[in-house]
Amino acid sequence: MLWGTRLLGLTVIILTSCGLADINFDDIWYFSSGGVIGDVLTSLALPTLNILGTTLVFLFLWGAGFTLLTGISWLSIVDWLGEKAIQLMTHLVNKVRGRQDEVLEAELNQYEQDPEPVIEKRQEQEPVVVPSERRFNIHMPETATAATVEPEPSVVEPVYHSQPEVVEEPQAIAPVMTEQYQAQTFEQPAPVERTKQLGATIEELENAARSADDFAPSEELHMSQQVPPQVAMTQPEPVVEPSVMPSEQPADLPWHNDIAEEEVVQPSITHTELEQISAEITPDEEYQEPTISSFDVVEEPQVEVEEIDQSNQIEDQDAAALHNMVEEAKAKVVAQQNPFLVQQETNLPKPAEPMPTLELLYHPEKRENFIDREALENIARLVEAKLADYKIQATVVDIFPGPVITRFELDLAPGVKVSRISGLSMDLARSLSAMAVRVVEVIPGKPYVGLELPNMSRQTVFFSDVVGSQQFIEAKSPTTVVLGQDIAGEAVVADLSKMPHVLVAGTTGSGKSVGVNVMILSMLYKATPEDVRFIMIDPKMLELSVYEGIPHLLSEVVTDMKDASNALRWCVGEMERRYKLMSALGVRNIKGFNDKLKMAAEAGHPIHDPLWQPGDSMDEQAPLLEKLPYIVVIVDEFADLMMVVGKKVEELIARLAQKARAAGIHLILATQRPSVDVITGLIKANIPTRVAFTVSTKTDSRTILDQGGAESLLGMGDMLYLPPGSSHTVRVHGAFASDDDVHAVVNNWKARGKPNYIEEITNGDQGPEGLLPGEKPEGDEDMDPLFDQVVEHVVQSRRGSVSGVQRRFKIGYNRAARIVEQLEAQGIVSAPGHNGNREVLAPAPGREMN
Repeated sequence: MLWGTRLLGLTVIILTSCGLADINFDDIWYFSSGGVIGDVLTSLALPTLNILGTTLVFLFLWGAGFTLLTGISWLSIVDWLGEKAIQLMTHLVNKVRGRQDEVLEAELNQYEQDPEPVIEKRQEQEPVVVPSERRFNIHMPETATAATVEPEPSVVEPVYHSQPEVVEEPQAIAPVMTEQYQAQTFEQPAPVERTKQLGATIEELENAARSADDFAPSEELHMSQQVPPQVAMTQPEPVVEPSVMPSEQPADLPWHNDIAEEEVVQPSITHTELEQISAEITPDEEYQEPTISSFDVVEEPQVEVEEIDQSNQIEDQDAAALHNMVEEAKAKVVAQQNPFLVQQETNLPKPAEPMPTLELLYHPEKRENFIDREALENIARLVEAKLADYKIQATVVDIFPGPVITRFELDLAPGVKVSRISGLSMDLARSLSAMAVRVVEVIPGKPYVGLELPNMSRQTVFFSDVVGSQQFIEAKSPTTVVLGQDIAGEAVVADLSKMPHVLVAGTTGSGKSVGVNVMILSMLYKATPEDVRFIMIDPKMLELSVYEGIPHLLSEVVTDMKDASNALRWCVGEMERRYKLMSALGVRNIKGFNDKLKMAAEAGHPIHDPLWQPGDSMDEQAPLLEKLPYIVVIVDEFADLMMVVGKKVEELIARLAQKARAAGIHLILATQRPSVDVITGLIKANIPTRVAFTVSTKTDSRTILDQGGAESLLGMGDMLYLPPGSSHTVRVHGAFASDDDVHAVVNNWKARGKPNYIEEITNGDQGPEGLLPGEKPEGDEDMDPLFDQVVEHVVQSRRGSVSGVQRRFKIGYNRAARIVEQLEAQGIVSAPGHNGNREVLAPAPGREMN
């Protein structure tokens, strides 16, 4: 390709050069100056373009041919010429001015040798010396903490640290600098001492008040007294003990200075001015009376207070008890009004918008383009080289960079099997220094093999990016859910009514709960409570309890597993009721049912409930049919439900998955333990749509998706989405919805209205339509023929064990256990204790006769 380009450029240069020579140069004897080629080209171009146009065209083509031949751009030539011209001009100007390039060197030399700015020089020396001490000195953290606590040693420390290192110059400057630092340090402790003296004695208070006017000269006295010892200590340090003094004295000096000041200041003021202060204060009689008669006055009120306390002791106890009760009530109110707790009922302002807006969500800042073409091309060449090391000939055809991963589509050579690349996924990950490499064996619509590599810098897909996409806005279904973005950065949107159920699985920390929250929030952005209602089952009591109080809920968030089984039974009964209504109206799904109700209401012929009977309600005639909303049942931890309730839950879910699609009831089942005993074949057969997050083994991936691939995901929302009716998975980067986003949307819906709970969902008795085929209601089981004889035996022998019934009546263990359970249901025997024994509750026959 490169040599072909250069050959083309050479050809263009030769042709255009011949044409230009034929136009501009004179002929040589009877030969044309441009030769035969130039003569032919000019004869063709001159009639159309004339001489000027032909010359310009040939010049343009000649320049293009030069670029193709040499690879040199004319812009770079112009840039180089301009740079050289500017350098020449600056050189000539500097030559005329006399070489001013040496100005910088002169300034640097003067700055290094200038002794006048002493403080600046010390500040320059500190960053050179201190880092070396912080690297090698163990005591540097202690000095740093002392400097933060006391401001005074921070000024004195540089004097001691600089003396042992710089020998000549700092010694000459040290006396001058110590005086300056002393003047600064002794201005601060004076007010501190006054505050200490005010709280000590009356004499100190009087001395402090007297010395308020003469505060400045006292400072000068302190300075004059304390300056000489500091100068004396700073001078002998580099001579006597330069290694000991810098480490000991900077930490001890501030406290010794304070003690010295207190010892000197207090006697100097008290002894000299006590008489004058006492003479000035004598006219103040108001203050002398309590001081002189303090002993007598204190004794009298003490007796009165004791008498009052003895006479009114009961009243004080009652008042104290009342005061304690009031304080406890206030403390409880304050504790309940803690802003960090979830408030049960808050007076939120009702929003004016009909639906939640995107302003409630977090919008990331504008992100830069993360695609580096050169890096992607280098990785593509590296992939081809590593495959060639394993004797696999492949060519990278297309590259699809995404926010998290990049897909390289490979065109394999004839005869190369895809299984060879699939078996080398771990080796390729090691060779390419990647966390994991996923091989896509079949890409729908393309004859290529996909190789998905994680990006070096991963980008977060926020929920606001997906909800604000055009795909989600144009979707009309109220059960539209968003999952995230695909490799190309496009939003992945699905309709729950067409799925019709979703099975979500992934290990802890893979983003499973965040994915469920994104599905719920997307429906809250699309549907009103009249369109979609929720039943949430949350065994962990953490993930879905946030949605408590939104008007979309049919019942409170179910946390008890027994209530969860009742909720599923209610769903089965509601499904059967809806099927009967749709059969009476002659429609096939819930959408047709709602459309027919709307058409009948617009025509002025509303439809009454055909299943109503006079005894069902207090109404005289059948009530009107109302719009049926979609019901979405969300189970956050399906494995706990299976463990606690057992086989009945699997049958209920299987029945809902089989028939509930047309009735508008949809399931979202999430579990973090994708094992065969949890995700059984009966459930998988009726739930075609699966979402797999990161799993630990390839076996778990096959359990969820019936194929591998989920074990090589990257986590943090990286998922494989299996659409309904398809066997090819789609790599999706799950959207991230923070807790603030969830709370903002939930509070927005709470402000719009309160939920209308149906208590029968968790507490009500289920009718016969809610029972499974072959299942009987509780209490309707047929008694065993030996039941009466077993009762007589147990009451007389006072032993209600299963083994005793089995030996006495010579029956099997299962039948004996069933009879004992019937005895427990009738209240004859108790439940088994910790040791397995049962207590007989029914009285003996002899006691009844008495």
